Amino acid sequence: MSRGRENVRAAGAVLAGVALAGVNVASAQASKPFDGGPPRFADLPCNSTFGTPPTGGITMRCGTVTVPQNRAKPTDPHLLAVVLPVVVYSMAGAQGNPVVFLPGGPGESSIDAAQRVLLETPAGQTLLRDHAIIAFDRRGYSPVPDRASPDLGTIVFEPRARRELAVKPLNDSLLRRGRELRSHGVDPANFTTLPAVEDIADVAHALGVKKLILLGASYGSRESLHFMRRHPDMVEASILDGIAPPSATQILDSTYVATAGRAIAAQVVNECRSDSLCVAQYGDLAKWVAKLTDGTGALRRTAQFGTSDPWHTIEVAGASVLSVLGVASSDEGMRASVPRIITELAQDDTVHDEFALRVFLAAAIDPSLQTASRQTAPLVYYVALCGDRPQGEPKAGNRMLCDALGVPFTGPEAIDPVTSAIPTLLISSGYDAQTPAALADEAAKTLSRAHRAHFANAGHVAFARPLAMACAALIMDSFLRNPQVDPPTSCIGRVTPAFLPPIDSRPVKPPTR
Repeated sequence: MSRGRENVRAAGAVLAGVALAGVNVASAQASKPFDGGPPRFADLPCNSTFGTPPTGGITMRCGTVTVPQNRAKPTDPHLLAVVLPVVVYSMAGAQGNPVVFLPGGPGESSIDAAQRVLLETPAGQTLLRDHAIIAFDRRGYSPVPDRASPDLGTIVFEPRARRELAVKPLNDSLLRRGRELRSHGVDPANFTTLPAVEDIADVAHALGVKKLILLGASYGSRESLHFMRRHPDMVEASILDGIAPPSATQILDSTYVATAGRAIAAQVVNECRSDSLCVAQYGDLAKWVAKLTDGTGALRRTAQFGTSDPWHTIEVAGASVLSVLGVASSDEGMRASVPRIITELAQDDTVHDEFALRVFLAAAIDPSLQTASRQTAPLVYYVALCGDRPQGEPKAGNRMLCDALGVPFTGPEAIDPVTSAIPTLLISSGYDAQTPAALADEAAKTLSRAHRAHFANAGHVAFARPLAMACAALIMDSFLRNPQVDPPTSCIGRVTPAFLPPIDSRPVKPPTR
């Protein structure tokens, strides 16, 4: 509607497919229960199923490793085996122990993240000079049809209302999907984090690897820490970027993320005030922040979310805008736009800037549901969070969705701090509302050989951020060459972001009614 709070429709939760048996990779092995044998690597051609072959002298070895769905009952005839797609990237002459790459999510494809992110960064290229990189998709999901089995599918979640309305259709979909999976020999409770951690050991054994290096990014750092506790003799060293320690059960909680987001927004505002060019372009930005959050009522702004869409007037709390801005500042383009967005939202009745539109809509829906109006996540994302967090999955804020899936809390091991003497490099970032630097500090308390590197001006997972990636690669390489001493971190001081200038021209405002 044109005035007042926009009465947008309730959320839709759509399951985008469940593959219980593939046809290209996993079908022959996944059509029956696990046979009880040791983990074996089955070589397969490195065709398009495994992604685009990298260039620059990098070779690929592709295949699968079959593991039991439930290790407590490995040959249960009622459960399908789990087939993990595996890719090993290497270069001639590499002599060091291999690196196992564990990305975030939970549930992100390691194969895709390696090809699209890690191998495109200086960190990945530097690692390959001395180490093979092992990537395998987490049990229960692969973005490529038929690459993994069983594939529990994907949830498309469109939050178009406040939390209590948005999660109801999601709950209904998860309840239905849990029942369907169990009827096909797949119990979602077998796809939580701790069983996935044991897959790391099985993949390594299948490849003949006795000693490895862990590279955990975001939620992958949690899996890395669990592996360090369960299999310390297999780990030479660990590099963790964007640390999510098991004890940090508040990760992804709406209040935690929103508070961290506001702190980051305040940090960016202070950086603008210390930048002479930013001050010249935006004046006293703190004044506009105060206007957004002066407590006199909700912001009411007019916006058009598409060229063919009608104009809408939306109300939103200024504090929610700052939370979303801070969370989104992990992206360097968004962070550079923060002064511009704050100024526009504080001064103008009409929102024109593309970033400002996205921020305002996300804040109007519900900051606790994150910054995207359409979210696609593998079902194992929900499964992992249900098993890892005693308070349940964060979208609902309780165990409602977990009960719908039939996934209980795994138990104390899931949240106990990890104590280890394995050399570990902990990398944190200043513009990171998902895994703030305080979590790296917390993890370091029980890691007796921890080394810290903090990128105050980088976003979540520093080695993948354009401004920080070269420096991060140097620090990681230095650490692996001598993990007994603190790596040099002086290059971090040269990571200095800038700000985008104001927009001088504005489109014509909508007609008054």
